[in-house]
Amino acid sequence: MSELGVDLMSPGGWLPLAFALVMALSMLAYVILDGYDLGVGALLNSADSIEQKDIMIASIGPFWDANETWLVLGVGVLLVGFPMAHGVILGALYLPVALMLVALSLRGVAFDFRVKA
Repeated sequence: MSELGVDLMSPGGWLPLAFALVMALSMLAYVILDGYDLGVGALLNSADSIEQKDIMIASIGPFWDANETWLVLGVGVLLVGFPMAHGVILGALYLPVALMLVALSLRGVAFDFRVKA
């Protein structure tokens, strides 16, 4: 592929592709695994009793916090592999990213308070 300007035999050619692949896989894992958590949250209103809601929340209890690790991995790979893109993307999306982090924190607090209540 050297005619396209990319030499896959050198680290400068394949390393950005490897970082992009790891970042894409971590984002895909986050979307799939956190989709399970969000799906349970969306279905809570369809539960008939408090016991069913407790069972639904207990089913995602061990996993909801670990799923956010994939999001952290993706942003970390973006920082390490593509620092200029990290600065541009997160600089332009500062407010939405800050709101997302606050929402993720409040979701965790809500899960913990539900268990205590």
